[in-house]
Amino acid sequence: MITNETIFFTQIVSIVGFLVTLFWLYRLLVEQKDATIQLQRANIAFLNDKLVDAKLQSPDVLAQSLAGRVKLFEEELMRLEHDKSSTAQQITAKEAELTCARTEAEALTKKIIHARELLRDYLCPHCGAPLVEKVYHSEPVEYQGRELDIDHDCSTFDCGYEIVDGLERHPCKVQCRSETQNNGRLV
Repeated sequence: MITNETIFFTQIVSIVGFLVTLFWLYRLLVEQKDATIQLQRANIAFLNDKLVDAKLQSPDVLAQSLAGRVKLFEEELMRLEHDKSSTAQQITAKEAELTCARTEAEALTKKIIHARELLRDYLCPHCGAPLVEKVYHSEPVEYQGRELDIDHDCSTFDCGYEIVDGLERHPCKVQCRSETQNNGRLV
C-alpha cells in the first residue's frame, strides 16, 4: 500500500525534477540566444567590411584614383624629361604607362556616363531619389461600342515624385522644400 509519505516524497522529487529540467532548458535557450547574437555580430561586421569595400570601389573613387595615377605619371614624366641622366627608354616607358592610365580613365569615364544614362529612368529627375515602384496596369474602357484596354504606367520615387503615363501626379518633395526655402530668402 502506498502511504502519504511516499506520495509526498514522490511529488517533491517530481517538482524538483521539473524545476531542474526547466532551468536546464532555460540555460540551453540562453546559450542559443547568445550564440545567435554572436553570429549576428559577426554578420554585421562582415557586411560593414563589404560596405566599406563597395564604397572604395565606387565609380567616383575609381575615377579619382585613376586621375591621381595620371597626374603622378605626368609629374614623373616631366621629372624624367628634365633629368639629364634619364634615358630615352625610361621616358618612353613612362609615356606608355601614362597613355595606358589615360586610356583606362577614358574607358571608366565612358562606363560611368553609360551607367548614369541607364540609371536615369530609375532616379528622380529632380533630386536623384531612387525608384520605389514601377507599375503597369490595364484599364478596360468602352469606346463606340467596343471594349478597349488602355495601358497605364505609374512610377513612384522615394521622394514622393510620381509620374502616371508620363504626366506628373505628385511633385518631388525635396524639390518643393528647396524651392520653399529659396523663396523665403532675401536675394
